Amino acid sequence: MLCISWKLNPGIEQFRNLYWQVLQFVKSNPKICFYSTDTSCIGPLDAEQEAWLSREYYPQVSKIIGQDIYAAVIFSEGHFKALVNNYIASPLLPVHDFIHFNYFTDKGEAMDWLMFIQKGQDLAILAKS
Repeated sequence: MLCISWKLNPGIEQFRNLYWQVLQFVKSNPKICFYSTDTSCIGPLDAEQEAWLSREYYPQVSKIIGQDIYAAVIFSEGHFKALVNNYIASPLLPVHDFIHFNYFTDKGEAMDWLMFIQKGQDLAILAKS
Protein backbone atom coordinates (compact mmCIF):
# COMPACT_ATOMS: atom_id res chain seq x y z
CA MET A 1 0.00 0.00 0.00
CA LEU A 2 1.30 3.44 -0.92
CA CYS A 3 0.06 6.51 0.99
CA ILE A 4 0.44 10.21 0.24
CA SER A 5 -0.52 12.74 2.92
CA TRP A 6 -0.43 16.39 1.91
CA LYS A 7 0.36 18.68 4.86
CA LEU A 8 0.82 21.88 2.82
CA ASN A 9 -0.76 22.89 -0.45
CA PRO A 10 1.83 22.15 -3.16
CA GLY A 11 2.55 24.26 -6.20
CA ILE A 12 2.07 22.52 -9.53
CA GLU A 13 5.78 21.71 -9.95
CA GLN A 14 6.08 20.24 -6.46
CA PHE A 15 2.85 18.31 -7.06
CA ARG A 16 4.06 16.88 -10.36
CA ASN A 17 7.52 16.05 -8.98
CA LEU A 18 6.07 14.07 -6.08
CA TYR A 19 3.77 12.08 -8.34
CA TRP A 20 6.60 11.35 -10.80
CA GLN A 21 8.66 10.09 -7.84
CA VAL A 22 5.76 7.87 -6.83
CA LEU A 23 5.57 6.53 -10.38
CA GLN A 24 9.29 5.72 -10.34
CA PHE A 25 8.77 3.85 -7.08
CA VAL A 26 5.83 1.94 -8.58
CA LYS A 27 7.95 1.00 -11.60
CA SER A 28 10.28 -0.88 -9.24
CA ASN A 29 7.34 -2.24 -7.20
CA PRO A 30 4.65 -2.93 -9.82
CA LYS A 31 2.58 -5.15 -7.53
CA ILE A 32 1.42 -2.13 -5.52
CA CYS A 33 -2.23 -1.63 -6.38
CA PHE A 34 -3.58 -0.05 -3.19
CA TYR A 35 -3.18 3.70 -2.67
CA SER A 36 -4.40 6.45 -0.41
CA THR A 37 -4.18 10.19 -0.84
CA ASP A 38 -4.97 12.38 2.14
CA THR A 39 -5.91 15.94 1.18
CA SER A 40 -7.73 16.69 4.44
CA CYS A 41 -5.15 19.32 5.46
CA ILE A 42 -4.97 21.13 2.12
CA GLY A 43 -8.50 21.02 0.73
CA PRO A 44 -9.28 20.28 -2.90
CA LEU A 45 -6.69 19.92 -5.61
CA ASP A 46 -6.92 22.74 -8.11
CA ALA A 47 -8.21 22.26 -11.65
CA GLU A 48 -4.70 22.21 -13.14
CA GLN A 49 -3.59 19.46 -10.75
CA GLU A 50 -6.70 17.37 -11.42
CA ALA A 51 -6.33 17.78 -15.19
CA TRP A 52 -2.65 16.82 -15.09
CA LEU A 53 -3.42 13.67 -13.08
CA SER A 54 -6.18 12.64 -15.44
CA ARG A 55 -4.56 13.48 -18.77
CA GLU A 56 -0.88 12.72 -18.13
CA TYR A 57 -0.32 10.79 -14.93
CA TYR A 58 -3.07 8.13 -14.82
CA PRO A 59 -2.35 6.89 -18.36
CA GLN A 60 1.29 6.33 -17.33
CA VAL A 61 0.17 4.47 -14.22
CA SER A 62 -2.02 2.23 -16.35
CA LYS A 63 0.88 1.39 -18.68
CA ILE A 64 3.19 0.51 -15.79
CA ILE A 65 0.81 -1.44 -13.56
CA GLY A 66 -1.40 -3.01 -16.23
CA GLN A 67 -4.11 -4.01 -13.75
CA ASP A 68 -6.85 -2.48 -11.65
CA ILE A 69 -5.83 -0.34 -8.70
CA TYR A 70 -7.76 0.87 -5.66
CA ALA A 71 -7.45 4.41 -4.35
CA ALA A 72 -8.86 5.82 -1.13
CA VAL A 73 -9.06 9.61 -1.17
CA ILE A 74 -9.40 11.32 2.19
CA PHE A 75 -11.07 14.72 2.35
CA SER A 76 -11.82 17.04 5.24
CA GLU A 77 -15.44 16.92 6.39
CA GLY A 78 -16.09 20.40 4.94
CA HIS A 79 -14.52 19.56 1.58
CA PHE A 80 -16.50 16.32 1.34
CA LYS A 81 -19.79 18.10 2.12
CA ALA A 82 -19.01 20.80 -0.45
CA LEU A 83 -18.33 18.13 -3.08
CA VAL A 84 -21.59 16.35 -2.37
CA ASN A 85 -23.64 19.57 -2.29
CA ASN A 86 -22.04 21.11 -5.39
CA TYR A 87 -21.42 18.01 -7.51
CA ILE A 88 -21.17 18.64 -11.24
CA ALA A 89 -19.97 15.87 -13.55
CA SER A 90 -16.93 16.89 -15.53
CA PRO A 91 -17.20 15.51 -19.06
CA LEU A 92 -13.94 17.20 -20.05
CA LEU A 93 -11.60 14.82 -18.20
CA PRO A 94 -11.04 11.25 -19.35
CA VAL A 95 -12.43 8.37 -17.31
CA HIS A 96 -9.94 5.78 -16.07
CA ASP A 97 -11.83 2.56 -15.46
CA PHE A 98 -8.79 0.77 -14.04
CA ILE A 99 -8.79 3.04 -10.94
CA HIS A 100 -11.43 2.25 -8.35
CA PHE A 101 -11.78 5.37 -6.21
CA ASN A 102 -13.55 5.54 -2.88
CA TYR A 103 -13.85 8.74 -0.85
CA PHE A 104 -13.60 9.18 2.92
CA THR A 105 -13.42 11.78 5.66
CA ASP A 106 -11.71 9.42 8.11
CA LYS A 107 -8.25 7.97 7.47
CA GLY A 108 -8.98 4.87 9.55
CA GLU A 109 -12.05 4.05 7.47
CA ALA A 110 -10.04 4.56 4.27
CA MET A 111 -7.36 2.13 5.47
CA ASP A 112 -10.04 -0.37 6.57
CA TRP A 113 -11.56 -0.25 3.06
CA LEU A 114 -8.19 -0.80 1.40
CA MET A 115 -7.39 -3.70 3.75
CA PHE A 116 -10.82 -5.22 3.07
CA ILE A 117 -10.25 -4.99 -0.70
CA GLN A 118 -6.75 -6.39 -0.32
CA LYS A 119 -8.02 -9.35 1.71
CA GLY A 120 -10.63 -9.99 -0.97
CA GLN A 121 -7.89 -9.95 -3.61
CA ASP A 122 -5.76 -12.37 -1.58
CA LEU A 123 -8.71 -14.73 -1.16
CA ALA A 124 -9.41 -14.64 -4.88
CA ILE A 125 -5.79 -15.46 -5.62
CA LEU A 126 -5.80 -18.35 -3.14
CA ALA A 127 -9.04 -19.70 -4.57
CA LYS A 128 -7.49 -19.77 -8.08
CA SER A 129 -4.56 -21.94 -6.95
